[in-house]
This record gives sequence, C-alpha cells and structure tokens, in this order.
Amino acid sequence: MTTRSSDGEAACGRPADLPRLYGPTPDTGRDSLWDELRERHGPVAAVELEPGVRAWLLLGYRENLTVLQSPHLFSRDTRRWREVIEGRVDLSAARPTLSWRPNVLYADDAEHTRLRTPIVSALSRVDMAAAARDVRRIADGLIDAFIADGEADLIGGFADPLPVLVLNRLYGLPDGYGHMLGDLTGVVFGDDARRAEDAVVRIQQYFAGLVARKRSAPGHDLASWMLEHANGLTDHEVAHQAALMNSAGHLPTTHLIGNTMHTLLTDERIRAAHADARLSVRELLDHVMWTDTPFQVLPARFALQDVRIGAAEVRAGDALLIGFDPAHRDPAVRRGREETGVVSGARAHLMFGAGPHACPARELARLIAATGVSALHERLAGLRPAVDPVLLRRVPSPFVRGLAVLPVEFTPGEPGPRPAADPEPAPGPDAEEAPREESDDLLGRLFAWWWSLRR
Repeated sequence: MTTRSSDGEAACGRPADLPRLYGPTPDTGRDSLWDELRERHGPVAAVELEPGVRAWLLLGYRENLTVLQSPHLFSRDTRRWREVIEGRVDLSAARPTLSWRPNVLYADDAEHTRLRTPIVSALSRVDMAAAARDVRRIADGLIDAFIADGEADLIGGFADPLPVLVLNRLYGLPDGYGHMLGDLTGVVFGDDARRAEDAVVRIQQYFAGLVARKRSAPGHDLASWMLEHANGLTDHEVAHQAALMNSAGHLPTTHLIGNTMHTLLTDERIRAAHADARLSVRELLDHVMWTDTPFQVLPARFALQDVRIGAAEVRAGDALLIGFDPAHRDPAVRRGREETGVVSGARAHLMFGAGPHACPARELARLIAATGVSALHERLAGLRPAVDPVLLRRVPSPFVRGLAVLPVEFTPGEPGPRPAADPEPAPGPDAEEAPREESDDLLGRLFAWWWSLRR
C-alpha cells in the first residue's frame, strides 16, 4: 500500500523498489505483472514509468473508465504533471507519448472542443463505401508484392504499411508519400534515439508541407476539410491535428491487424469459428481488442486535485496511466466464452477510449483492420506460422502491445489483375515515380530527399 510522508510526498520507497514499465518486454508480455500488481495493491498501483519517474497505473476496469469519463477531475495536458512542474521531466526531451503538442490529445475543455470539432467534421465527410474500396485496393497491392513468394512477414510487409497508406490517401497524396511517412514513423519508434529525433523533424515537415500544399490547392481530403472549417484553425494547428491522426492511428491499427492474424494462426477454436462464418471479422476484432489489445497502457491523465482512487491517495499533479490491458483482465468484468471461444460483451472494451477524448476515427480504424484481415484470409491459401509462435518477439514498448514480426508461409499465388478503372498506382514501395522538378514545395523537397535515400 502506498503511504504519504508528513511532507506530502509519496512514500513508495526508492525508485528501484517500484515495478518498472520500462526495459525489455518479456516474450510472454506483461500479463503476469498486471495480475501480481492487482493482487498486491488492488485496482491502482504505483509504478516507475522511466528511471526516477513515478506514476499510478490504473488496473481496474471501473477505475479506468471513471478517470476517462471525468475531465473535471483529470486533465490530459501534460504541462499539469507535477514531474514537469517540479523540473524532473522536460517535455521537450520526453518521448513522443509523454511530450506536449498543440493538438487535441493534450487539450481540455473549450480548447479541446475547438480543436476536435474540425477533426470530427472532416472524418464525417469521408465516403466510407469509397474508403472501403480504396483500403481493399491498397491491401491487395501489398499482398501482390509477396504472394508469389509463399512466405512473408505480415507485420513489415502488410500490417505496418496498410494504415499509413490509407491515411496518406485520405490526406490526398500519392502512395509514395505514404511509404515515406511510414518509414519515418518506424524510425521514430525504433531503437536509435538520434535517428528518431531527425525523423520527428521530418514528420513535422511532412505535415507542414501537406497543409501548405492544400492551402494553395484544396482538394477532397481531410486536410482541406479541416482548413476550411468554421473554427478557423491556423495552418500550424491543422498540421498538428493531421499528424495526430497518423500517430494515433498507425501503430494501434498495425497491431490490431497483427494481433488478429496471430489469434487466427494460433487459436484453433477461433480460426474454426471464423472459417465457418460463426464469427464475423468485426466480432473477431472486438475479441482481440479484449484479449490482446494493441494499446496496453495509454499515457496519461493528471489529477487536478487530491483524490482517492481505490486504496491510492492521488495528489494533484500526479500522473495516472490508463491501463487498457490490465482493465480487460479485471476479474470484475472478465467475460465468459461462448461456443466460438469469443468473449461476450465485446464492444465494452476500452481500445478506443471513452469520454471526451474517445477516438473519433474508430469506425475508420475498424474498416482498415477488418478489410486487411479479410484480404489476407481470402488470398493467402494454406496460411500457417513459419516459426514456432512461442519464439515470436513483442515490440519493446510499455504502451503498445504487438509483435515485432509475424512470419508466415502459404501456398504461392499470382498477383491479382489491376482494375482498368483504378487510377491509382499499385502501392508497392517503388511504385511512386521519382519526384518531378516542379514539385518544389516543402513536401516535394522532403519526398526528393527520401527518394534519394532509396536509390
């Protein structure tokens, strides 16, 4: 039990005494840690997020939901974090998930509404039927690149590029720019800190260049729709909201696809139910979001006043980590399994959040994941793991839950014919032509730089 010393500071012992959320992720994941913490501390536990940086981890489903739905008690603005106010954390040097950006994710109250409304409005203008066809064309193009080989890594060759290519098209750009953005995003979340810093700058250039291009030549796309919204966001603000769509939608959707395919490959009962049409792909996704959620921990909310949660005495300014994966393992909400082996009450999972910060693009994410899983299931005959599943490595992140690679084998096939009416090029990484000299705006120069690295 965490106690308070007379001066009000948390008496959790030395940082080394706290459970650590940093460092290598066990191959088996962190499920045993969540269970151990719940048994020892109840629904809330003190943890060390980074060396010397403490936070509360919400383990209970009800506690997570309460914090998500109570913006009057818990802020999303990292500048309210006591570790920042007292100088122990520098937001400018923090990892992206713990920094501050002028986007809706870090805003509260009226500012949150001002920034969120143009995003919701732009997403509502997406033609979902047309988007579904576009997602399938992109998915088929990615599959065409490896189907003749009879083997592939479903993460690197499919699940990772698919979401960012879809988002890039919704920004109104050719596929080559999407491959560039995907490459840069991968570097940001890689192990090389120096390259990650440079990639963050390049991604900022991508979105600044995107907005500048759409300001001068508007189109039928998300960036143009946000620019024309009555709330009058500045170009700088629109660039940050567009960048948030990518950062919030890329890796979670990647690992939703990857975790779903892993479930199909390793759970015979689920695979049989899906093959027999007793389990739709949408139901399958919800099952995976309960049992193998791509977001295991989400940073963070910050207490606006002293409050008691479970047995924890939370002080104003304390950080509370949203524990999606621990919440889904909470015995109080653990669901029984039907004959298909699927958890019941599946739509109550917390994958897309809750309250005012709930993900506004959840239907688009579901569409991308469902279409991607269906395309793989339909086109890759005899799909099977290429290695023993127990050897698969998870990504080394306290926040994201997914596989670094998912190697598979299947019966070699033929690339599909490209529809005559399809004006888009195949979305392979080399499909985009070298940039033309007249593309001399910021985005064009960035693409020329990236293209030169590939040659």
